[in-house]
Amino acid sequence: MKIKRVIAACLAAVMVALPLSGCGNAGGGQQGNGSGHVEVLRIGTTYKNDGYSAMNSESAYGRLNYHSFSQLNLWRFDEEGKLTGDGCFFKKWEISDDNRQVTLHFDPLGSLKWHDGEPVTIEDVLFTFDYYKQQNMTWFLKITSVDQIDDTSIRLNFDDSEAFAFMNEATLSYYILPKHIWENVTESKKYTEPNAAVGCGPYKFVSADEDAQTSYYEAVSDYPLGEITVDKVELKSFDNQSSLIMAMQSGEIDVMYGYSSSLDTTLLPTIESDSNIDPGESLNSATYQIVFGFNQYPTNDLNFRKAVRYALDYELLAQSIGGGHGQIANEGAVSPACLGYDSSLPENKRDLKKAAELLDQAGFVDKDGDGMRELPDGSPMNVKIALQGSTEIYKRIAEMLQTNLAEAGIRVSVDEQTISNPDYTKQLRTNSAYEIYLGMTTVGIASWTGIASYIADITMTSNQHFGTYADPAYLDAYSGMMKSENYDEYSAAFKDIQKMNAEQAPGIALAIMKTYFPYRTDKITGWVNYPSRGVINGETWYKAVAK
Repeated sequence: MKIKRVIAACLAAVMVALPLSGCGNAGGGQQGNGSGHVEVLRIGTTYKNDGYSAMNSESAYGRLNYHSFSQLNLWRFDEEGKLTGDGCFFKKWEISDDNRQVTLHFDPLGSLKWHDGEPVTIEDVLFTFDYYKQQNMTWFLKITSVDQIDDTSIRLNFDDSEAFAFMNEATLSYYILPKHIWENVTESKKYTEPNAAVGCGPYKFVSADEDAQTSYYEAVSDYPLGEITVDKVELKSFDNQSSLIMAMQSGEIDVMYGYSSSLDTTLLPTIESDSNIDPGESLNSATYQIVFGFNQYPTNDLNFRKAVRYALDYELLAQSIGGGHGQIANEGAVSPACLGYDSSLPENKRDLKKAAELLDQAGFVDKDGDGMRELPDGSPMNVKIALQGSTEIYKRIAEMLQTNLAEAGIRVSVDEQTISNPDYTKQLRTNSAYEIYLGMTTVGIASWTGIASYIADITMTSNQHFGTYADPAYLDAYSGMMKSENYDEYSAAFKDIQKMNAEQAPGIALAIMKTYFPYRTDKITGWVNYPSRGVINGETWYKAVAK
């Protein structure tokens, strides 16, 4: 257990010993300690146990920090998907009338300490916003200046009316950082010293066992943001979900955490008969989708795009993607779980006759009698589908798209390089050279910009934005969404986006999914199941209690 010994020893050298709540490890499952507290919460995940750093958002540790775990979120989304300061660093805020400033308030910092014993100060707060800009964090680059108002308030200033958008975008993987650790670190992603895990969240990183793919955490005693009801956390990584579910059935773990990686529906039958396991079902805001490249022909042709939409078998897609639990999306191309969802738009429906009419009108006809349509100039038509990922579900969806479209006389083929070469795929997006792009709107993206992030032709430093649709009305609606001052304005702009998705078909949501993050109910109660996210969220640490 070399890794475990090294990390534990280094932590002992750099951290001041803090009193920690909780008792020794409970044997099997969880046991109360007489106070109603959960002694040990055992979380299973398929993310790898490594990268114990405030600046690593991809590891199991980094993903769990999305929920004010070891690192304390600036703010977070509540159960309804709206901003809250509960259990976060900033408790409240005011946005200026012009939406160019946000004033943030936090509790007096005297009692909040870093996990190495150093006090959290206003200098840490000011340093953090400057540091994120230095590290080229996309949304923090929009901040023009930061003003200290007093010892418990700062003001962020923006050039454009995007203060509310910033609040909603900077929710998951950003935290106040300890200046004394990070001020001399120029390449944050490469910094892997043990003190990179030091935060001011409710849980202190104790050690990691790389061989067992498990990391260990203990609650900070007398935590100033509230009574922590889970004394210790063990985070265990599994090679696959099947192994994870077997461990849950045996009582080795209590809950599955996956951020946007829900339990594969093929595994649901294995837990349906277990009365001690709740499947953790909710409607998923994430969607698999295709977006069309407007720099290429024929995907920049409206009749062609609508014909593709009519050619798809949505019942089959919902069945396959949702594992028998999927639903058909509407033409607005977003999930009903999203804020501002427009339920008035028509549901996607297969109509091969209508698809044929649209293709005929656009001049795409079968001239050689082989069953496949040619381009209007008589040359062969073979539209390429680029895949965002190489996993089996992407391959399966691509195969269904090929079959469906062939039945309408549209020949499509998979761009095989997008399966085997991630650099090629990235370059394809950067150059806006794709024709049809099969991808996914994740839960994080769905919480604000949704599929429009992948459709709108906007300039962003983030690789998540690669749209090619430059219609002025669409870009205006996107801008209105980004510059909204509240959720009512946001919803109105987002509905405009959905209406144009229905009218112009720049992208198609292939199915609406449910999400499953199972958890045991026999020894713990107080779980709060957030839609799309599960029972591991910002409330877990303060509400989960032993039965």
